[in-house]
Amino acid sequence: MAYKLTKGIDNVPEYNLGGISNIWLLNIDDFKAYQFRDDSLYNSGYVNEVYKSNPFIELGRVDETNLKETIGNGIYKQELNTFVRTLSEETLNWLQYAMQGRYLVIFRTMHDRFFTFGSDGGVKLSYSAQTGQMGDVNGATIKLEKNSIYPMFEVNGDTLKTKVLGSEFLSYITTEKSDIINTNYLIEIP
Repeated sequence: MAYKLTKGIDNVPEYNLGGISNIWLLNIDDFKAYQFRDDSLYNSGYVNEVYKSNPFIELGRVDETNLKETIGNGIYKQELNTFVRTLSEETLNWLQYAMQGRYLVIFRTMHDRFFTFGSDGGVKLSYSAQTGQMGDVNGATIKLEKNSIYPMFEVNGDTLKTKVLGSEFLSYITTEKSDIINTNYLIEIP
């Protein structure tokens, strides 16, 4: 399919502060679907709603956080790295447990914009704990990474506040376990 560009990128002339202020995780089994802007396809790039069966979990205070997304051969590689300044039995147990799961990720930038990735099978979590030398910081570097057929999407930040699905009827677009992407399903979620 050929695309014809009709306009350029609106680039901001002022300094654009980088960084990520918050990270939320959702167990991939609790993810049901995205609803894209105007009930369009995923190529709209904006998610109005994330349908889920349980709430998101905030990772906690994050420092030195960055995300890199690259594309090659039709696969998007997403890698989010962060650092938590806590090294304790509780933190290590949580990290070892979290490594066993897969997650949908939402993060918030310093410009109060929200983005999501990981809907096609979930993001893998890994970590490395460290104690610094005298005067350095103790903590854990956490890596969230995914090779995906989808890019990251901007998401409505209010989706973190919305209720989880109950036994009601909803119309939504699925992003996994189906080759039919442009179909609205009417499904009762138990």
